[in-house]
Amino acid sequence: MTTFATVDDLTTLWRPMTAQEQTRAAALLEIVSASLCAEAYKVGKNLYQMVEEIPGLREVAKSVTVDVVA
Repeated sequence: MTTFATVDDLTTLWRPMTAQEQTRAAALLEIVSASLCAEAYKVGKNLYQMVEEIPGLREVAKSVTVDVVA
Protein backbone atom coordinates (compact mmCIF):
# COMPACT_ATOMS: atom_id res chain seq x y z
CA MET A 1 0.00 0.00 0.00
CA THR A 2 1.16 3.51 -0.78
CA THR A 3 1.05 5.84 2.20
CA PHE A 4 0.53 9.58 2.04
CA ALA A 5 3.49 10.23 4.36
CA THR A 6 6.69 8.44 5.31
CA VAL A 7 8.61 7.94 8.53
CA ASP A 8 11.08 10.52 7.18
CA ASP A 9 8.19 12.98 6.76
CA LEU A 10 7.22 12.40 10.39
CA THR A 11 10.79 13.04 11.50
CA THR A 12 11.00 16.24 9.46
CA LEU A 13 7.56 17.61 10.28
CA TRP A 14 7.22 16.40 13.86
CA ARG A 15 10.30 15.13 15.70
CA PRO A 16 13.08 12.52 15.66
CA MET A 17 11.90 9.09 16.82
CA THR A 18 13.51 6.06 18.38
CA ALA A 19 13.78 2.88 16.31
CA GLN A 20 10.80 1.42 18.17
CA GLU A 21 8.73 4.54 17.50
CA GLN A 22 9.69 4.44 13.81
CA THR A 23 8.45 0.85 13.54
CA ARG A 24 5.15 1.78 15.17
CA ALA A 25 4.85 4.93 13.04
CA ALA A 26 5.35 2.96 9.83
CA ALA A 27 2.44 0.70 10.74
CA LEU A 28 0.27 3.66 11.72
CA LEU A 29 1.04 5.45 8.44
CA GLU A 30 -0.48 2.51 6.55
CA ILE A 31 -3.56 2.46 8.77
CA VAL A 32 -4.16 6.20 8.57
CA SER A 33 -3.65 6.27 4.80
CA ALA A 34 -6.10 3.37 4.38
CA SER A 35 -8.59 5.15 6.63
CA LEU A 36 -8.40 8.32 4.52
CA CYS A 37 -8.97 6.27 1.36
CA ALA A 38 -11.91 4.47 2.95
CA GLU A 39 -13.54 7.76 3.93
CA ALA A 40 -13.08 9.10 0.40
CA TYR A 41 -14.56 5.87 -1.01
CA LYS A 42 -17.67 6.34 1.13
CA VAL A 43 -18.44 9.49 -0.85
CA GLY A 44 -17.53 7.97 -4.21
CA LYS A 45 -14.00 9.35 -4.47
CA ASN A 46 -10.65 7.68 -5.16
CA LEU A 47 -8.15 9.55 -3.01
CA TYR A 48 -5.11 8.03 -4.74
CA GLN A 49 -6.41 9.31 -8.07
CA MET A 50 -7.32 12.69 -6.60
CA VAL A 51 -3.84 13.36 -5.20
CA GLU A 52 -2.46 12.79 -8.70
CA GLU A 53 -4.94 15.14 -10.35
CA ILE A 54 -5.49 17.99 -7.90
CA PRO A 55 -2.55 20.34 -7.27
CA GLY A 56 -1.65 20.57 -3.59
CA LEU A 57 -3.85 17.69 -2.46
CA ARG A 58 -0.87 15.34 -2.00
CA GLU A 59 0.61 17.80 0.52
CA VAL A 60 -2.73 18.09 2.30
CA ALA A 61 -3.00 14.29 2.53
CA LYS A 62 0.57 14.17 3.88
CA SER A 63 -0.20 16.85 6.47
CA VAL A 64 -3.35 15.10 7.67
CA THR A 65 -1.57 11.75 7.86
CA VAL A 66 1.33 13.19 9.88
CA ASP A 67 -1.05 15.03 12.22
CA VAL A 68 -3.07 11.88 12.94
CA VAL A 69 0.00 9.69 13.50
CA ALA A 70 1.74 12.31 15.65
